[in-house]
Amino acid sequence: MNLFGNRRINLDHASGGDNPSAIYEEGVATKKKLEEARTKVARTIGAQSRDIVFTSGGTESNNLALLGVFEKCWLPTSAPHFIISSLEHSAITECAKEIVRRGGEVTIIKEDEHSRINPQDVLKAIKPNTVLVSIVYANSEVGTIQPIHKISRLINEYKKEHNSKFPYFHTDASQAGSLLNLQISALGVDMMTLDASKVNGPKGCGLLVVRPNVELLSIIFGGGQERGLRAGTENVESIIQFAEALESAQKNREQEFKRLTELKKYFVEELKKIPRLEINNLNEEVLPNIVSVSTPEEIAEFMAIKLDQKGVMVSVGSSCDSNKNALDKDAIRFSFGKTTTKNELKRTISILRKLL
Repeated sequence: MNLFGNRRINLDHASGGDNPSAIYEEGVATKKKLEEARTKVARTIGAQSRDIVFTSGGTESNNLALLGVFEKCWLPTSAPHFIISSLEHSAITECAKEIVRRGGEVTIIKEDEHSRINPQDVLKAIKPNTVLVSIVYANSEVGTIQPIHKISRLINEYKKEHNSKFPYFHTDASQAGSLLNLQISALGVDMMTLDASKVNGPKGCGLLVVRPNVELLSIIFGGGQERGLRAGTENVESIIQFAEALESAQKNREQEFKRLTELKKYFVEELKKIPRLEINNLNEEVLPNIVSVSTPEEIAEFMAIKLDQKGVMVSVGSSCDSNKNALDKDAIRFSFGKTTTKNELKRTISILRKLL
């Protein structure tokens, strides 16, 4: 006699198991977990559950935001016009190139000498056929925090004055998830990209917040999951981890911001003592976990390889060259995280002194 009853028979292996779209018991249970995670994310950022569209990461979310609007918002008399900044991640800039290839228009707003975007420059760039403005919340190379709320206010004033629902306003907030306020009402954006890996969550998971006023088309076709905006079976386990990581990051962001600010202050002061280093973007409105340096007498990539050989992991990117007003100077990016300690920074300084 089987005291535990008959084991349920899985004859749905073709759908991969625990499919949240399935109508049987296990599928319903998985669907419940998915929606609980969606609710947790929405509560964390002050959105509605229906606003959350889960994706495979920040890159897909950015693609959905830009290309989804592009495909939906062709105007009767002209091609759709987009505005982005010169500080965007490649997931935005490459989408912009694709928009141009498909017949759309793109204006790129240049940053100032402090790597900031002037809200007035954004306003001046808006045209009758502008359908979307996309400005990064915090730049991933030098960490500059952009005045998203001020830009949003000007865009909303424009829409009221012209009695138009356009342009929508999107921000890539991937780098901001652990350290800055993500409340949708405070930012005033229509769409927002987040990446799980940037808040100590799993790789290969992200989301796009899509407010009810936004109309866009799916760019991935299939089963119609995620409000029909993102086809494909959801990675529920990763989504649950993402929701928990985001909630924790936002709950502790002020404390972590303060901790990383102190680490950055120490690191920068020590870097200043190394003559052959140039520290980029020392203005106050920057993330506390990013330090960008240039080595004029050394190719940044070679320096990164030397640091790697000494046990220090860094990335190579660009920094703001105030003379050229663009992110076009080779730089090494040091970025801190949850596990970064002062001792690690001391060791890094010691290694840099020997290398330079």
